[in-house]
Amino acid sequence: MTDDKKINANFLMIDNDDLLGKMINSCMSQSCIALDTEFIRTDTFYPKPALIQIYDGQQIYLVDPLKIKNIMPLKELLLAPTLIKVMHSCSEDMDVFSRLLDCYPQPLIDTQVAANLIGHDFSISYQRLIEVTLGEVLDKTETRSNWLNRPLSAQQLEYAANDVFWLLDAYHALIENLQKLDRLTWLQQDCEALVNRHKDGQNFNQYYLKVKSAWRLSRSELNVFKSLCAWRESSARQQNRPRGRLLSDGTMFILAQHRPKTVHDLSQVKGINPAVMRKYGEHILSVISLANDCPEEEYPPLMFNGNSLRVKQSLKEIKSVVASAAINLGVQEAVIASRKDMESYLSSAAPSDETLGRGWRGEILSPALHKIAKNYRQAQV
Repeated sequence: MTDDKKINANFLMIDNDDLLGKMINSCMSQSCIALDTEFIRTDTFYPKPALIQIYDGQQIYLVDPLKIKNIMPLKELLLAPTLIKVMHSCSEDMDVFSRLLDCYPQPLIDTQVAANLIGHDFSISYQRLIEVTLGEVLDKTETRSNWLNRPLSAQQLEYAANDVFWLLDAYHALIENLQKLDRLTWLQQDCEALVNRHKDGQNFNQYYLKVKSAWRLSRSELNVFKSLCAWRESSARQQNRPRGRLLSDGTMFILAQHRPKTVHDLSQVKGINPAVMRKYGEHILSVISLANDCPEEEYPPLMFNGNSLRVKQSLKEIKSVVASAAINLGVQEAVIASRKDMESYLSSAAPSDETLGRGWRGEILSPALHKIAKNYRQAQV
C-alpha cells in the first residue's frame, strides 16, 4: 500500500444530526461502503452501541450514537438497495444494528465469507485478512478497550478508523479473485443466507432447536422445554439481560424433565438463582403448567438423535462427501458444511430446502447426498 494511502487515513467525527444527514447524502452517491461497529456486551442481552465506522472510499466517518439525537436516518443508508455494505465477520455487528435501528444492512458482503470461498482460514480475522491481501499490519491493542467512555482516546479513534479504512481495498481484491474462480454467485448466496439467519433468530419459539442435548427429551418433556426456552428468550430481551442470568440450558432441561408444580418444588431445582426464583418463580410455574395442558398432537416432534449408530454412519458418509468437495474446491470443510448442516440435511423431510441441498452446495453435493439420505430413511422404516 502506498504512503499516500496511509496519509489520507483521516476521519470525520459525526456527533450531531446535521453532520449525520450530510454524511448519508455523501455516502448515497457511492457504490459501496465499508461498515463496522464498536460496542460493549458484558452484562446485557443486547450490545450497547458505542461507535459506528463508515468508509465510502474517500472519507472515514466515525458516527457517535451516544451524542446524535436522532440516529434513525442512518437506517435509510443501511437499507439502500444499490449501495453494497461491506463488513467483516459481522454477526455481532448485526445485533448492534438490529438493536439500534431495527434493521440489518442490505445488500451485504461479508469479507470473511468471501475469503472463505477463496480458501483462506474459516475464521480469518480482519487483521489477518488485511495482512494476507494487502500486506498491511494493523494494531490490535484497542480491541477490548471501553468504547462507551467519552472522550475516546486518539488511539481508540485511530483503531476504529483502521477497521474500515482497508476494508474496501480487501473487498475489491477478494471480488477479483472470486470472479476468476466464478464464485461471485456463491458469495451472494451465502451473504443473503447470513442476513436471513439473523432474521430467523427473532423467532423465540425456535430457540429450543439450538440446544443439542434436547434430543434426550421425550415429546412431552420437549414441549415444556420449548416453552421455557421461548419464555427465557422473550424475558431476556425485555429485561436486556443475558439468557444465563435467568435460566441456564441445563436448568431448563431439569425443569422439563421434573415439571415442578409448586414454588417449593421449584426451589429444590438445582441452578435457579434465588433472585430469579423470587421474581419469576410463579411465572416459570405458569409456563410449565400451560405446556402440560397442551394437547399431545401439538407437541413438537422428537429432536434428531445424532448419537445413534445409524446416524453416525450416515453422517460419516456425508462428511466424506463434504471433505472430498472441499479438497476439489480448495476450501476448508467448514466453509461447505457444519455438523449442524449435515444433521439438518439427514433429518429433514425436504433436504433440498436445507443448506446442503440448495444453492451452490446443492449443485455440487446433492447427487451423492441424496443417495445417503435415501438409504438412511429406508433403514429407519
